[in-house]
Amino acid sequence: MAYSENNLWYYQPNKAAPIAFMILFLISGICHFYQTQRYHSWRYTLLMPWAALLFVGGFAVREAGAYNTGNLNLVIATNALIMSGPPVYAAIDYLVLSRIMFYLPYLAPMHPGRVITTFLGLDAIIEALIVNGAVRLSNSSLPASTRETGATLVKVSLIAQALMFLVFIALCILFQLRGKRAGVLNPRLDTVFWTLYASATLITTRCIYRIVEFFQGWDGEINTHEPYFWVFEASIMLLNTCVFNLWHPGQRLPRSNSVYLSPDGQTELQGLGWEDDRPFLVSMFDPFDLWGLIRGKDKETAFWNMSQEEIIRRRAERKANKRRWYLNLLDPFKLAGPNGYVARWRGKAGTGRSGSVAESTVVNEAHTAKGVA
Repeated sequence: MAYSENNLWYYQPNKAAPIAFMILFLISGICHFYQTQRYHSWRYTLLMPWAALLFVGGFAVREAGAYNTGNLNLVIATNALIMSGPPVYAAIDYLVLSRIMFYLPYLAPMHPGRVITTFLGLDAIIEALIVNGAVRLSNSSLPASTRETGATLVKVSLIAQALMFLVFIALCILFQLRGKRAGVLNPRLDTVFWTLYASATLITTRCIYRIVEFFQGWDGEINTHEPYFWVFEASIMLLNTCVFNLWHPGQRLPRSNSVYLSPDGQTELQGLGWEDDRPFLVSMFDPFDLWGLIRGKDKETAFWNMSQEEIIRRRAERKANKRRWYLNLLDPFKLAGPNGYVARWRGKAGTGRSGSVAESTVVNEAHTAKGVA
């Protein structure tokens, strides 16, 4: 079947499959919402129901398009929604790996917070390029040169996404090997690692499928035959979301990123969490905190080597010096204030907005800790 004004697809779209996949993704999304609520893992699994919802919307629009094959807006919308789903699932993988690094901070190949700023930042750029390219490519009313630009955007983005996932898998393998050598990996953590490998492999397979599709061209074998889509896009991503339903990370990882596993591999301790206190924009442009690495900042924040009294003092200081939300909005670079960068550069950094409160809090917490002991 040729691409025509009355049918913007190269085939007569299946009308039953979109309904089936819409229902299955909806069930998976509802289960993810329930699991996230049950395990209180909102910080790193909240995107799971959202990703499923993107596919639900994409298949719903595709079903409408099957009955209105000449409607260009439906073609554009279904491509944009369905192609936006996999990058969100990729982001979920990054968040889960970050949480494992918070749990085993002394073995982490990089700062857990930088996993998010690095991979999510790159993923956001890739997703924006994919959606932009898909919209241009799907719009048959645009000039051929514009549609070709859209195809190029999608190709480059998909290749970048596949390469980024190879780096991600390598990072996971390195981290898992460190854990095995240190003897701290337990069956729960191993399950999370293998779940990540399964998800990353499925998403990479889907990326390869899309790369081949776009390099074949608009009238290539894959794009002109619908079964490829249902096997290598819909089915693979459904399997991906079901993997997380069956082995949900929230069931195997702690709720708080300040809880970490002791080097003995048995005891869970309450630490400080490995926070990045730099301004968000600074962490975006320097995700690896190269300046901090040069200064040895990570060694200074190695809380797993601190005494309980030191952890209590640091926690109280954080609480006392925590900025109000409106200050973060008005001064995102943390330039002003007694502990701002301007004051630090001048060598006049103060003790925070309530130094005496911080000190008294430390004393109280220390006494409480001794009393409990």
